[in-house]
Amino acid sequence: MTSLTLHLAAAAPAAPPLWRILTQMGYFGALSLSGGLFLALAFLLPATARGGAAERALRGLVPYIAVFTVVAAYAQYAGRIARSKLGLSFAESLSPARIGAYLGLPKEKGAWISAAAMATVQLALFALAVVLLLALRRLHGRSMAVVATAGFAVVMLAASAPSLTTAVVGMDAAANRVLKLAHILACVVWLGGLFVLAAAGLRARRSGVDGAGAFERMWVRFSAWAMGAVIAVGVSGLWLTWVHVGSFAQFVTTPYGRYLVIKLLLVAGMVAAGVYNVRVLIPAIRRARLAGDEDTVVRLALHHFPKVVTAEAVAGVGVLLIVPFLSGSARKQADGAAAGPFDWETFGIGALLVVLLIGACTAAVRLGSERSSGAAGVPAA
Repeated sequence: MTSLTLHLAAAAPAAPPLWRILTQMGYFGALSLSGGLFLALAFLLPATARGGAAERALRGLVPYIAVFTVVAAYAQYAGRIARSKLGLSFAESLSPARIGAYLGLPKEKGAWISAAAMATVQLALFALAVVLLLALRRLHGRSMAVVATAGFAVVMLAASAPSLTTAVVGMDAAANRVLKLAHILACVVWLGGLFVLAAAGLRARRSGVDGAGAFERMWVRFSAWAMGAVIAVGVSGLWLTWVHVGSFAQFVTTPYGRYLVIKLLLVAGMVAAGVYNVRVLIPAIRRARLAGDEDTVVRLALHHFPKVVTAEAVAGVGVLLIVPFLSGSARKQADGAAAGPFDWETFGIGALLVVLLIGACTAAVRLGSERSSGAAGVPAA
């Protein structure tokens, strides 16, 4: 065996165990599904559609998402116990009797609270989110929207909890904290909206023109949320890529880089599908609605659109599958230098990138709106 082979074998990390892959997928899936349902009921569902087919389709997802969240949240908590210094297997960590020993672990250097305590706080937030989910089954109208808004805030706080364990010292640490957190929250919103709207849209395929109108407005509203998520994912993703990948060669010569390429391809496919929705499908639905062609509106909004969003959601599941394999960094696996510190020059480049991404996304939406308005003989707003 050559020295190069030995070096590559040493650099390649061991594949994560199956329980870790499943618990991490379930964890992000629970955040996305519960957050997406709260988002849809609080901010996407039009007030005029309250009590209609779209709301019924969304509310029908509550028991499934609640059960999934309970199982995934506790499995992730057990996974944290298994990864702690207690030296327990995942099967042993599933026992509630292990929680006391886990909470007795000291906090890490630089942390204001122990990771075990914060994990327990996060588990409590998941429990609160499930309670709010179940409450949605009995609430209607304004009360439902208020509870859904509170639930969305709880899920965002649960997603943020692990990032808040350690104190922030210095600009570089602050940039890492903010951008990683932005990446996670944006992914939760983007994937959650896709998962929930795809599932609800498939459930409401026979609801007719009323359901089609409600879903059209929800697709439009979600496009704005997705646009913000894409901007946040784009900026934070570029930063994280720079931190973990030192050269283009590391994309193909390190395990981290290769998994990252797969993730980037999946995300690119999701972005392309989103552009197709904004530039083609939504304008086509608007043109059909303005022309009074109800059959086309129903076909596009309740049959074609959910299929496209379902394809996006499948790519999103692929992203969640890749995440557990993105441990360490390509720089370390290639024995390369660490990334430079975050400074004001980097901040300026990031700010410029944000402006460019906002401009590009706004232009895409604007052009799509002009196409639909122009085709219908209505001046663009």
